[in-house]
Amino acid sequence: MFTIYGYNTFNPIKVLLTAEELGLDYDYVNVELGKGENKAPDYLARHPLGKVPALDHDGRVLVESGAICRYLANISDHRLYSADPLQAARIDAMVDTTVLHVGRWLAVYFWEEIICRTFFKREPNADAIEEAAGFLKNQLPYLDQVLGQGTYLCGEDVTIADTIAYAYFQIQEKTSINLAPYPNIQRWYGEFSERPSVTAVKQRLAQAGGLLQYP
Repeated sequence: MFTIYGYNTFNPIKVLLTAEELGLDYDYVNVELGKGENKAPDYLARHPLGKVPALDHDGRVLVESGAICRYLANISDHRLYSADPLQAARIDAMVDTTVLHVGRWLAVYFWEEIICRTFFKREPNADAIEEAAGFLKNQLPYLDQVLGQGTYLCGEDVTIADTIAYAYFQIQEKTSINLAPYPNIQRWYGEFSERPSVTAVKQRLAQAGGLLQYP
């Protein structure tokens, strides 16, 4: 049995999308960060850093969203991933490109324009947004080029590169990120948004009381 502990932020959403794409039967537990549930002793026993997500698979606990996504794919006959070391490395490279580069700067918008406004009641730091926009201007053309060569980030099949990247790109729906110059990213995002996995994740979050209405 799988239990995913999370919140309505991009890292848990990566795992939920991956689980849904794999067709896994799992329970979802919303960890209310605003109430400090992630700092409770029982949760810290699961994740000593008090972060989300966490996965419990028959009593075995795993943390870190990327590791969880790979684990779920690997125990599902390598679906969304690959048993071939070279193809797995190519998928990993695209995941790293997203997490370490593009996703890092998309996350600045999430923090400044959503989290700080919602929870800290302050306006975004203009310098931080300008810095993020500058990096994205250099990085997003590469992803747009990749998506001009195939339906998904690693070719014609959905992989964890897509479930992970989509979780980050959802940030643009509620922030000032502008994807207009990137038609291939827009096409990919629009098509992926229609997948049953996305609808299922939104339903899971809503049922658990974890679908926040950000400004």
